[in-house]
Amino acid sequence: MNPNVDEINYKYVQFKEPFPMHSDIIGDFTIPVGFVCDRESVPLFKGTSIRGGYAHDYLCRYDSVPVVDKKTAADVYLEIMKQRGSSWWRRYGKYWVVRMAWGYFHKFSVMATYEEITA
Repeated sequence: MNPNVDEINYKYVQFKEPFPMHSDIIGDFTIPVGFVCDRESVPLFKGTSIRGGYAHDYLCRYDSVPVVDKKTAADVYLEIMKQRGSSWWRRYGKYWVVRMAWGYFHKFSVMATYEEITA
C-alpha cells in the first residue's frame, strides 16, 4: 500500500491520511496526516526507496513516536530497504550517508510545515 500524499512540488509531499508502518526494530508506528517530507534525499540514489525515506524522515523528527536516536532511524531505513529488495550496495551506501550526514536530525517537529523545513 502506498501512502495518500499531496505533491507540494517535485521534491516534497504532505500526507493526506495516516500511514501505518512496521519495523522489527521499533515495532509499529504511524506517519500522521499533515506530515511533510522530501521522500528521499540521498542524491546519488534518490527515489530508490521512497517508503524507507518516509520512515527515516519521520523518525528524524524530535517528537516522532517513538523518539529514536540517529542510528536507530538509519537502521529502520536499512531494514525497509532490505524488505523492499534494494541491492546490498545501494542499501549500505544510503545507510552510511544518512548515518554520517549532519544538520537535519531532530531539527524539526513532526508537524513542521513546508515553509519551516525549506527556510
